[in-house]
Amino acid sequence: MIQKIKQIENIQIPVKDLEESVNWYQNVLGFKEVGRENKDLAFLALESGNHINLWRTGDHSTINFTRNGEEMAAFVMVTEDIEHLKKELEHNDVDILWYSNEGFATGMKFKDPTGNLMLVLEYKK
Repeated sequence: MIQKIKQIENIQIPVKDLEESVNWYQNVLGFKEVGRENKDLAFLALESGNHINLWRTGDHSTINFTRNGEEMAAFVMVTEDIEHLKKELEHNDVDILWYSNEGFATGMKFKDPTGNLMLVLEYKK
């Protein structure tokens, strides 16, 4: 049987300030810039090959959504060392909004400079 969808190509993320966001995603989260389309679009990637596209937008929009009044993260990442990442985020003045051991994984929520909610998980080994 042929698989209908092979993979997710990228995640599109709206940002207020493209340069600030590119720097933040590189310096804080470890993405690498791999290209630019124009002054409004930057392509970033992880060593694993996963891509995100940062779009500068004049609209105040984020990728967040709510469920029963709770803001939810549409962008979920995985780390091998959540404690190290937490220290790096705090060192870069990123507010940790939630940090919890959920049994199957330890999770942490924070926002990028535009207000896009991020969830990072370190799965239990």
